[in-house]
Amino acid sequence: MAIIKYAARQTLGQLIGANNPPVEVPDDSQRQYAWGKLEVDTYWADIQKFMRARRTGSEASAEYFIGPIVTITDDKVTSRSLLDGQQRLTTSTILIAAIRDTLGSMSSTEARVMANNIQRDYIARKDGRHSLPQYFLTLSLFDRDFFKNFIQDWNEATGKVAHTEIPSRPSHKLIKAAYSLFEGHISSALSSIHSDDERIDWLEELRDCLVKGLVFVEVQTPTSSDANEVFETINSRGKDLSTVDLVRNFLMEKSRHDEEKDRVNNAWRSLLDGFERREDIEKFLRHFWVAGHGDVRSHSLYTTIRKELTERFEKDLPRYEVRMFAAELQNASGRYIELITSGTGFEKLDCLLDEVRTLGADAAYPLLLAISTRSNHSEVARVAEALLSYYVRWTVVGRRESTLLEEKLFDLAKRVSSNLSISDAFQQIVDWTPDDAAFQSDFEQAPIPRSTQARYLLTTIEQYLRQREGVDDVVVAGASSVHVEHIYPQSPEAVYRLTDHASWMNRLGNQTLLHGRKNRMASNKAYPEKIHAYESSSFLITRETGIGRLWDADNGGWRPQGIDERQADLAKIAVDVWPIGSRDTGELSL
Repeated sequence: MAIIKYAARQTLGQLIGANNPPVEVPDDSQRQYAWGKLEVDTYWADIQKFMRARRTGSEASAEYFIGPIVTITDDKVTSRSLLDGQQRLTTSTILIAAIRDTLGSMSSTEARVMANNIQRDYIARKDGRHSLPQYFLTLSLFDRDFFKNFIQDWNEATGKVAHTEIPSRPSHKLIKAAYSLFEGHISSALSSIHSDDERIDWLEELRDCLVKGLVFVEVQTPTSSDANEVFETINSRGKDLSTVDLVRNFLMEKSRHDEEKDRVNNAWRSLLDGFERREDIEKFLRHFWVAGHGDVRSHSLYTTIRKELTERFEKDLPRYEVRMFAAELQNASGRYIELITSGTGFEKLDCLLDEVRTLGADAAYPLLLAISTRSNHSEVARVAEALLSYYVRWTVVGRRESTLLEEKLFDLAKRVSSNLSISDAFQQIVDWTPDDAAFQSDFEQAPIPRSTQARYLLTTIEQYLRQREGVDDVVVAGASSVHVEHIYPQSPEAVYRLTDHASWMNRLGNQTLLHGRKNRMASNKAYPEKIHAYESSSFLITRETGIGRLWDADNGGWRPQGIDERQADLAKIAVDVWPIGSRDTGELSL
């Protein structure tokens, strides 16, 4: 059970004020800044609501409880290490800085003095002109320097912050974005206030709401182990604090010396610098674990990792250490980034990975990650071909249970990590893939309402047709000017509307490709008004797959049987485009 030394009410001004011990986010715990526009705007709206309520003077509206924070404190409480509450304290400091900067930009001497006082009382202070500043909130190593440069290092003479650091991590960009949002909100609020005195009064009121009105409960603990247990409980085992952060904190807790902690931090630097979005790090961690251990749901991932790694770390033999897991995680992250960005440098594989990403076939990544650990790019590409055919035949066109496919692929990834041969894994995918007769029958009837899937199917068929006919290769799948066109329109004129309109509209036989300008011209028109756009198109799937069958020229209306006929013809082609196993007919360059 965790030991709690002390728990007490603290205002924001007491937590990060000049007369209190500074708060530091330790390097061996916590996450980077993670609040986006939704959280920042919600925070601002809450503060504005609190300001309005506070003006009533009622005792019930005097304070706004913003939640608990967890700190590690020494016996004399000369410093506080922050284990939980970083997002709220960081965001509050950013808003205080935006108030400071707004006051500092005003011509009033009073406003400039207030700005300097805000800096000294709640952000940072210096004992002398040439002394280093003491920061009241210090972030962990991932965000520390950028936060100081962009938010905290205020120049009293110029009334500005240096802003020389370039945001190099997603968290840096979020800090910058949060500041810009607050700056905009403040500017918007002041636009309806016409005198400088009234603006200063409003800014002073906003400051007081923050530093005197926001209330926390600070839970002080004696050790990091106690603090970890407390904040895991507060965050409901990862509900609010992300799995990635919990795993890092756990690894730091299990590290036996500074060298291991440095190894964990190095691994986390790679994750933060390698992935564009935090969501991708979360997805990688799950897929990394699945690749070695089999399926685990996101909500139980941290609990599973903690339990299994604790058992491994505590075994005497074979010895497994934190640094080993950190190294495995870092090495796998590099390969995973290559997979999700199509950046292996092997053209055939990268084209196939483009298809995986286009389809959103995330279930393929654990298996591809497991195979990439042991195989060359050519072998990975061969498996990727089989995976794509399996995914298209089973899920996209066959509309069979996708969770069953995921379970099978995740188990196969675990078996590959346990030394199942790549050829056996390939054969297993082949055995699972619906046969040609089933696929052709499914394709003939399939509606494809998702535009991304329809675009993928149509562009892949187009590329196949161009290669079969020896037509000069063109970029199709990645071209932003290429659009999916509904031949029988999504919004037809009433006189041309078919019975069972919805069931015909999204059939693949009713969809084709057009370039953007032609697509706009053809939109929602009857066939005679857009036949020229089809006949002059550069796409073979539009010119040569019998679109004319969809129009009954004799009766002047749409012919639904033509949708069936065209889709049946496309189904015959699709059997060759997505063959079982490898694409023996040649590479598809998308």
